[in-house]
Amino acid sequence: MSCGAPCFCNLSFMLNHIFPVKYKDRLVFRVMESKRVAYKAAVFYKYKEPFTIQMIEAPEPKGEQVLVKTAGAGLCHTDLHIWLGEIPGLPEVVPAVLGHEPSGYVAAKGDAVPDHIKIGMKVLVQGAYYTEDDIYTLKGHNVLATKPKPSWTGAYGLYGGAYAEYFLVPSYRYLVNAEGLDDLVAAATLTDAGLTPYRAVKRGLSLVREFAEPGDFVVVVAVGGLGLFALQYVNILAPYLNVIAVDVKDEALDLASKVAKIHSTINAKKEDPVKKIKEIVGVRKIPLILDFIGLENNVPTYLPLLAPGGTYVLVGLGALQTSFPTQDLVLKEWNIIGSYWGSVADLKEVVELARKGLVKYKEITTKRWKLDEINEAFDTMRKGKYVGRMVIAFE
Repeated sequence: MSCGAPCFCNLSFMLNHIFPVKYKDRLVFRVMESKRVAYKAAVFYKYKEPFTIQMIEAPEPKGEQVLVKTAGAGLCHTDLHIWLGEIPGLPEVVPAVLGHEPSGYVAAKGDAVPDHIKIGMKVLVQGAYYTEDDIYTLKGHNVLATKPKPSWTGAYGLYGGAYAEYFLVPSYRYLVNAEGLDDLVAAATLTDAGLTPYRAVKRGLSLVREFAEPGDFVVVVAVGGLGLFALQYVNILAPYLNVIAVDVKDEALDLASKVAKIHSTINAKKEDPVKKIKEIVGVRKIPLILDFIGLENNVPTYLPLLAPGGTYVLVGLGALQTSFPTQDLVLKEWNIIGSYWGSVADLKEVVELARKGLVKYKEITTKRWKLDEINEAFDTMRKGKYVGRMVIAFE
């Protein structure tokens, strides 16, 4: 029976056979007759060795699995640290395809995937996968699962990473509908760079609402990709608070001023950030500090600026350990918390904010690379010669 349009009912498994094309200014999907095809991927073999661009035979999704055709894949420093060999034991499987910040289109799905997951649907993927339900996952906090198997660890070998034209998602439950986002390539950044600070800002604000007064200050330390999103979320969720951005790059601070409403910017290389912050804040107080780099000296440097009852949210993993004064921690009832990634529910909220035009994710996406240029892209990351967020663009 024909429905008068490209029909994917009864689709068993076809790949490269499903791809987006332009037709009269609309994005449609063309189906080509083929059963198993190969696609291009950037494959990791050895630490610090260039990725190998090669063809991989496409996996057939089964059960709840979904095969996604990649639109964009954000370039994250976590992948750089893995490639450099700075995270022992990762990737878990070699060879592996890395990349955990993806957007794309549903290309094929297993027989247990419900009907509302349509072939061709625009999606973002939340990569905090896990292997068994527990109290955390049942309450929607899959990032805290006691049996995690996240995409960023390389645990899925050749098939789970987004630095490839296609990648396999273990369950449709990690997909978030991205229809209505007008730049799907740039929207890939929302799945990590945009998601992680959203959870951090929400958690931090929830702990300080009792004491935070209009006109008080939030300090955001490091305004790279994540910090640029964090500034916007503070504006959205607590517009009555002033924001101070701290970084060591003037270019990053300039971009921050373009995407968010900021009270003051401080280049910590050019002036004493603590002294300057105290001058800016004056008689007001700082109930919340968000640290997106986490260098060893950051906590002892910035923590004393916190008001009583204040919260320090540590997101960056720039150091393996830090220190803080326990007496002040107790007497001032400070909160020092970690915040990791974000849940599927968090990502849905981030996408809705982006749909409404409240999050400037396109402006933060400052460089788009082709998959064949991934080695140059990683070298640029390693040298720090960029601001904002970079992506591998597949369209």
